[in-house]
Amino acid sequence: MRLSPDAHIHLIAACGTAMGSLAGMLRERGYRVTGSDASVYPPMSTMLKDLGIDLYEGFAAKHLQPAPDLVIVGNAVSRGNPEVEAALAAKIPYLSLPEVLRDLFIRGKRSVVVTGTHGKTTTTALAAHLFGAGGLDPSFLVAGLPQGTDRSYHLGQGEYFIVEGDEYDSAFFAKWAKFFYYLPEILIVNNIEFDHADIYRDLDEITKAFRQLVNTVPTNGLILANGADPHVAPLLPDAPAPVQTFGLEETAFWRACDIQYGERGTRFNLLRDGEALGAFELPLIGEYNIRNALAALATAAHTGLAPDRLQPALARFAGVKRRQEEVGRVGDIILIDDFAHHPTAVAQTLAGLARAHPHRRLLAVFEPASATNARALFEDRYVDAFAPATAIVVAKVPRPERARSDEPFSPVRLVDRLAATGKTARYIPDNEAIADHLANAARPGDLIAFLSNGGFGGLQRKLLARLENAT
Repeated sequence: MRLSPDAHIHLIAACGTAMGSLAGMLRERGYRVTGSDASVYPPMSTMLKDLGIDLYEGFAAKHLQPAPDLVIVGNAVSRGNPEVEAALAAKIPYLSLPEVLRDLFIRGKRSVVVTGTHGKTTTTALAAHLFGAGGLDPSFLVAGLPQGTDRSYHLGQGEYFIVEGDEYDSAFFAKWAKFFYYLPEILIVNNIEFDHADIYRDLDEITKAFRQLVNTVPTNGLILANGADPHVAPLLPDAPAPVQTFGLEETAFWRACDIQYGERGTRFNLLRDGEALGAFELPLIGEYNIRNALAALATAAHTGLAPDRLQPALARFAGVKRRQEEVGRVGDIILIDDFAHHPTAVAQTLAGLARAHPHRRLLAVFEPASATNARALFEDRYVDAFAPATAIVVAKVPRPERARSDEPFSPVRLVDRLAATGKTARYIPDNEAIADHLANAARPGDLIAFLSNGGFGGLQRKLLARLENAT
């Protein structure tokens, strides 16, 4: 792809985390950048406007007049979108996000690609943090916002580009995973489970995509893998590149042992092929975050960063927004916001919170907002996933039309099944009613965890306001 230094690039659906980050990167490269989205709202809209990017609310053919030099089409956009149709009719060049990211930013760098059904965002942010603390000044793109910053990307002067490798599709004209574009030299495979039921038929199909990705790593590269994951392990024996495993198991090449769990973090000793590398403090909770940290530490160590540089860096990691993020504290009531939505992520998040806060009631508030959540695929698994919670509130499915008519997810049925196990569970379809219920039910010492990959209609802020007004 060749663009003049003053080229005009327009992004359709510009306010998503990844698309907004790409818009910022392009602007920093000196291009004239515009964008549009169905809703333009902070914090992404603020960041983009501060960078000098013109944003249009809503989609209209006039936003492509005069014609830009390139249109980037977000994967949330489909045929029928007025700007898509205008670009096609006028034969304006168009590409997907991962194509542009590869050709303008990753190519020529040493690419670190972080994949897995769960843990991608935290692991990517951790790796970027460790590389930066080690003086490597990497470029990176995270599909989330690291705490303490207003940017989910960075264009560094170093030789590495660290990118979250999403298994979701690329665009309406490119129905294959984004991670195929990212030219991995170092590939992290954290776990594989069935998800994205709107894209993949079953677990075999998503596993096939990961197998194909593993086969693209060059022989002078490195694959870091969770060898204990039953769907990752079969991909490793035939991998063309060297493989190192990470985990808590004795067989893991990179192993965490002597683990101590606390309310605000975790401490463990790190072993590399049996060699003790010292004690590490991780300001995150949950066993799954130990695996995320191991993957990031292994990646950083592979570049030559010594353990004594990595130890203080890991201890300073501030986390990622919407990943165990404490969004408020009223008296002794704590509100946590988390992106967990898949039953495994829900189970791991709640188990981590329960272990870190054993003396608190744990109230789980769940919004089934993903495309997979709209279907009944995992309904039975959610019964076990919510086991660590004291009480559960299930909200409505935001877009039920995404389910097949013969298999829609039923919040009422899930609540009934939870109640049958002895749990206190309620289905409350209205967010204002949920906020009222929680404000009345909450008592000192409670921990309230919001679990959704959507916005939850600002429910977290609504409850916080009610609790503050009641004090």
